[in-house]
Amino acid sequence: MAERDPVEVLREQLGRIEGLAGLHAEHEVFKQWLAETRGLLEQTFSTKSLHYQSFLALRFREVTVKAFASVEIDKLNAQRFRRDLENAKNILQGAIKELTVDRTLFRKIQTTPRSVETTLKGEYFIGTGVKDSSVLGAIQRTLEESGLSMVSTEQANSTSDSLGERIERIKRARVGIYDLSDPKNREVCIELGAALALGKTAIVTYQQGAALPEALKPVASIEYKDTNSLSNALKKMVK
Repeated sequence: MAERDPVEVLREQLGRIEGLAGLHAEHEVFKQWLAETRGLLEQTFSTKSLHYQSFLALRFREVTVKAFASVEIDKLNAQRFRRDLENAKNILQGAIKELTVDRTLFRKIQTTPRSVETTLKGEYFIGTGVKDSSVLGAIQRTLEESGLSMVSTEQANSTSDSLGERIERIKRARVGIYDLSDPKNREVCIELGAALALGKTAIVTYQQGAALPEALKPVASIEYKDTNSLSNALKKMVK
């Protein structure tokens, strides 16, 4: 179980909300996010805090009894789901603001923790165009050993899906890996740009000797010599 800055983790959870909008309250990805976020707020602020209690009060559905299921009920539940996601966003923003203020104005009597123990999981996205199957396999194994799962059951690293479909998966993913070893691969550059514009966690990988554009230097990146060096570096970044 890793210790991380609660502000950083809350921002990650906040960043995942947009990708949850197309799901529903019974979806496994949403339920995992819900449980993780609830536990994080409890660790950071306690069960008696306003942030935790407000989050706990969110229902994410209007009618829970399946015997009453109908098209109209589904519409009501979908509306409530989206509305409560927006409420969750406001709660997390407030929590982040409180933590930030606590650190800057009240350093000597800080009441919130600087680190929390997390076992956050989620989904990952791999950008298209990785030609070396051993590199692709190393990325997948490392991410899955870290507790992440592929964002879609579709074939990884494929351009067969439309750009819109790939962007939807980028929205849902906790982290995206974008290999820029091939300078002719424009698709992955578009995907990386979308991820950065959405504020998603993106890691750029490239083989030793490949030139990384100057504009991407601030982005987390891994220059690798072989699959072992790639796996080791990636493992440290996603722990």
